Amino acid sequence: MRPKVGLVLGSGGLRGLAHVGVLKVLEKENIPVDYIAGCSIGALIGALYCSGHNPDTIIKLAKHLKRRHWLDFIVPKMGIFSGDKVLETTRLLTQKKTFSELRIPLSVVATEINSGREIVFADGDLAKAVRASVSVPGVFVPFQWNDMLLVDGAVVNSTPIDVARSMGAEMVIAVDLAHAGTVCKITNMFDVIIQSIDIMERQLFQHRQHHCDVMIRPDIAHVSPSSFDSIDECVQLGEQSALSVIDEIKSLLEKGC
Repeated sequence: MRPKVGLVLGSGGLRGLAHVGVLKVLEKENIPVDYIAGCSIGALIGALYCSGHNPDTIIKLAKHLKRRHWLDFIVPKMGIFSGDKVLETTRLLTQKKTFSELRIPLSVVATEINSGREIVFADGDLAKAVRASVSVPGVFVPFQWNDMLLVDGAVVNSTPIDVARSMGAEMVIAVDLAHAGTVCKITNMFDVIIQSIDIMERQLFQHRQHHCDVMIRPDIAHVSPSSFDSIDECVQLGEQSALSVIDEIKSLLEKGC
């Protein structure tokens, strides 16, 4: 009997389109995915995939949905964007599904900013969980949910390997984007914020590394984390990195991990 496979999709700004390339390769190579744990952009990609969109459809959506579908400027108080557009667009694309209606079990990581606690969503309103998880501090207004004020899960757990394990995964494939850093020219405040969080994530990851069976690390350091114009390149880099470890994945599946 093959091991249950968990796929971890980490944070990384718009460079997270590399996750779609990884998903394309896993599908093409018939690698089963039983669970997905996502953080920030990984939560959004995971939600789209688990709600029924295939990788090619996600790429088309990324190309055809413009900034105005995701970003809504406000007079700054706790963020530059209100996040209402993210919630609205995510709800539309996931067809208002709850976690229980997904074809693949998904967990989404966010951070409760008052207490610093990691919050893991695995049931209830899917779009709200994604809205919370993508709330990059300073960029999006934190998401108020009941008595919680939620921001990007990357603040506490950018590549939630332990969450995939807790879901029941016996073999974990993790896509880590935070490792790459940034070598591109930083030209705007969004890059400054996301790069700052990336640096923090790398330090956190070193101190709380959880064992995963296969680590995929796309070479995306030269791509701006706020670029809407590098979709094809990010997808291709995700594909390349997944192909480089596909034999390792198949070997582990054959051995039963």
